[in-house]
Amino acid sequence: MKIIFTTTNKYKIQAAESVLNKYGIEVVGREVEVDEIQSDSPEEVILDKVKKCYNKIKKPLIAMDSGLFIEDLGGFPGVYTKFVVKTIGEDGLMKLTKEFKSNKAYVQRIIGYTDGKVFKTFSSRGNGKIIQEKRGTNGMNYDLVFYVPSKKKTLAELDLDEQVKVWGDAWDKLAKYLKSRNKKNGRKR
Repeated sequence: MKIIFTTTNKYKIQAAESVLNKYGIEVVGREVEVDEIQSDSPEEVILDKVKKCYNKIKKPLIAMDSGLFIEDLGGFPGVYTKFVVKTIGEDGLMKLTKEFKSNKAYVQRIIGYTDGKVFKTFSSRGNGKIIQEKRGTNGMNYDLVFYVPSKKKTLAELDLDEQVKVWGDAWDKLAKYLKSRNKKNGRKR
C-alpha cells in the first residue's frame, strides 16, 4: 500500500517512514502548494489543508503539522509555531520563557487523511519543557530547546526513533486506520 504525504521535507518523510513502513505502507512525498487558513484549531488547519491538497491531485493523501504549546503562554505559539520560530528562533523562545517558573510545554503532531470522501485526523503529544540553552544537533525549529524529562535530553539530542516515540502515536493510529480500512474494503492501494 502507498500513501501520498504532501511534503518534500526529508525529516518529516523519514519520521513517517520509520513507523508506516512497519505496517507495509510506503510513503511517497509530494509537494502540493496550498494556502493555509489562519485558525487557533490545529484540527481545522489540517483538515482544510488535506481538502485543498485533495482538490489539486485527486488521490488519497496525508498531511502533517506539528506545534509547540507553552503552558505559561496559554498554549502559544501552538499552530503558529513555524512562523514564530522562523521569526524569533530558539533564542526568542528562550527569552519568552525565561521568567516563567515551570516552562512546561508539549509538542503536538496532527496528521490529516482524506480519500476525497472521508476526512480524519490523528493526533498525539509529547510533554516536556523549554530550557535556557541549545542542546543537540539532530533536529530543527525548537528541537534544540525542547527538553524531554523522561529522556533527560532535548529532542535534538535524540535519534529519529526516540523522537518519534516522544511525539506519540499519531503515525501508528493512522497506519492502523489505513490497514483496517483496506482490509474492510478488501483492496490494496
